[in-house]
Order: sequence, then C-alpha cells, then structure tokens
Amino acid sequence: MLAIILAETPWTWDVRRPPATLDRAGDASIARARATNVHQDRHVTRGTGLSRYRDTVSLPGAAAFSITGAVGRLAQAMVGLGALLLLTGLGRSYALAGLVAGAAALSQGLGSPWLSRVADRVGQRFVLRPQLLVHTLALVALVVAAQRQAPGWVLLASGVLVGLSMPQFGAYSRARWTFLLTGDDRILTALSIESLVDEAVFVVGPVLTALLVTTVAPAAGLLAAAGIVLVSGLVYVSLHSTEPPVSQRLPQHRGPSASRSSGLRVIVGVFLAIGAMFGFIEVGVVALTREYGHAGAAGLMLGLWATGSLISGTVYGSIQWRSDASRRFQIGAAAMAVGCLLIAVSSSGLTLVTISLVIAGLANAPTLITGNTLASAVVPHDAITEAYTWLSVAVFAGIAVGSPIGGLLIDRLGASCSLMASIGAGTLAAVLATACNRFLSQVEPP
Repeated sequence: MLAIILAETPWTWDVRRPPATLDRAGDASIARARATNVHQDRHVTRGTGLSRYRDTVSLPGAAAFSITGAVGRLAQAMVGLGALLLLTGLGRSYALAGLVAGAAALSQGLGSPWLSRVADRVGQRFVLRPQLLVHTLALVALVVAAQRQAPGWVLLASGVLVGLSMPQFGAYSRARWTFLLTGDDRILTALSIESLVDEAVFVVGPVLTALLVTTVAPAAGLLAAAGIVLVSGLVYVSLHSTEPPVSQRLPQHRGPSASRSSGLRVIVGVFLAIGAMFGFIEVGVVALTREYGHAGAAGLMLGLWATGSLISGTVYGSIQWRSDASRRFQIGAAAMAVGCLLIAVSSSGLTLVTISLVIAGLANAPTLITGNTLASAVVPHDAITEAYTWLSVAVFAGIAVGSPIGGLLIDRLGASCSLMASIGAGTLAAVLATACNRFLSQVEPP
C-alpha cells in the first residue's frame, strides 16, 4: 500500500474505458453514459476518506445484498482449511488433505464461469437456487466420507463436487454493484468494499474453522459452512431489486465470452499465481504451527495475515486515486512477491512469521481491488459476472496448485519449504503483471 502511494507521486488520473463495441441500443446507451462519466469523474467527488464508503452503501438495497453476500462468502472461506483440518485431524496425510482442498478450489474453475455466464443471461436467482442445494449436500458428503475413512478417490470426488457447486457470491455482488453504479465514480469504492469483504471473511473464516475443529469436532468446520451457505444463499436470492437485468440479446447475437479478452487473461494469470502463493503460505503456516507444537495458532496467524490486508484495503478504497490502475497493479504484485520473501526468511519462529504475515498482507487487498477494477473495463457489459467469476476462480485454482504441492513439500522437507515455494509464485505474479502490462495500460480514454 505504501509502495503504491510513494511510487505514484505525482498522480495522474486513472480512468476506465467502456466496452468498445455493443450491438444493442440499451447497451450503447450504457456505453455513452460510461464514456461521459469517465471524463466527468475528473471533477466529481462524492465525499472523501471513509465517507466514500457511507455514500456508497447508502444506495437502496446495497447494504442488504453486500452483507448477505459477505455471510455467504464466510462459508467459502471455511471450506479449504476445514477440509485440511478435518482430514489431517483424522490421521490422513498432508498430501491427501492438500489434494482434496485443492480439488475443491480447482474445480470451481471448471463450472463457475459457465454458470456465471448463464446468470448474466437468465438471472442470478435461477442459477443460485440449485447451486445451494447441490453445494450443501456435497459438503455433507465430504464430511461423511472423511469420517468413514473412505478411499482417497472418494474424498477427491467429493471435493470436486464441492468446488463445482460453490456459489460465487463475490462475483454476483460485484455484478450488482456494477449495475447500480454504471458510470459512477463510486465504483472503485464499491469494488473495494467487496474486496474488503473477501479479506474480512478470511480473517473470521480460518479463526472460526480452527476454533470449531479444536473445540467441537474435526467435522464441525465444514458442517458449519454448509449451514451458513444455505441460509445466507436463500436470503440472497430473495433480494430481487438489485439483481442485474438479464441480457436481452438473441442467442445468435450473444457477445463473446469474457475469457476472450486479452486484458482479462492477463489479470487471471496474475490472480492464478497469487492464488498459488496463498496456497503455499496457508498449508505452510498450518504445518509450521504443528512443528512448533502450537497447532491451534494457525487460524489466528492466517487471520492476522488477512487483517493486514483488510487494513490496507480500507485505506486504499477511501482514496480517490489519480494514478494509472495498471501501474498500481504492477507495483502491488511486486510488493506481494517481496512479502513472500519476508515470510519465508522469518520461519525460524512463530512470532517472526506472524509479524511478517501482517506486513506482507498489506499488499494483498490493494492488488486484488485494482485487478477487479481493471476487469470491469476490459470485458463487454453483459459478461461482467463471468469476468468477476474468472478472477475469483483463478485465485482458488491457484490455491489448488499451491496447496497439494505445498503439502508434498511439507511431507518430505518440512513446513519452511512450502513457505519458500511461495516466493516463486509471488515472483511469477509480479513478472506477469509487468511483462503484460501493455494489455492493461491500453484501458484509457479515447
């Protein structure tokens, strides 16, 4: 966060360009409104500092869907660590536990973007309702299979089903904000709110999961996640007033998939590497606390890591940035790579690692917020939910890569090796953000 502020002085205004080609009059009017506001935003200020958050959430219905979506994402934040602690607590290996957690994360990328594209066309509620049912049953099935010491392939299959059916509340909420704030300079603050929600649930989620597992039962974390996602999801689908309108294009005139955008592919690649970094660090911290005989500290340490991100993200979203977003994205990715190095070299003690996690976390939210902001400018308007879903699943797919590889490294070489591996993932993210920056820096006013 500090690196972004220092590196970008003096500021030059960051603006977003609407999709270049839209084939319907309604979308064209949205494009004109966006283009007009892109230039007007140079002079428009709706509050400063934390008042920008108040102005944004005061929109009718905004607080309801954002809060409900946040609760739904809490369950998502509990699944990976819940599966890891469940299986290792029942005597299964870190490698298998990492594979199951990774399978749940990776399988989101197989179905979620397609489901989100369907949601853009038929409405969020018609996709979420069956998702909630299947996802809840899948979580229960994973718990039952683990407790009955089912073979590894059964656990993996259950993990895949959990991921395939994972509701993407973050993408749906970001799409609602984009619908409500088309052409409005508060969109960055709104997207910041959702990224802060992501960070907040990853503060509460790991702590709550570890608490339930250590004080109630190994399966308590996943069972709680099942109950939370079901209840919050049913409330979310009932909030119709803020649901984006469905695309009215005829099937033969449907626009291209968001995945065909070169700019989005760059952001997805960076987010994938960031997810791998998260996976290496998460399993590394869990294993490190057990090596030191303080297994219960894992949730707290990971929560403090997210707390650092939450703090910097709050500040970041309160600033009316004038610098180029692609440049901030580049600096943020580099700062995350440096944070990985700091964590890895501090693995000689839990206190040092905890301090390093808080410091390293300061780069997380600003980088992810900026990536989401850029994504809204590089895809067609009627593919925005799909675009946000690609970013979400990219992070979890990266975790799916980092978690099992980290588990294998831990089983053979110890926890510190997984933390060292995070340096490679962080460096890859920084290199991609720098080398492919031209695809993002083109998002400027005509």
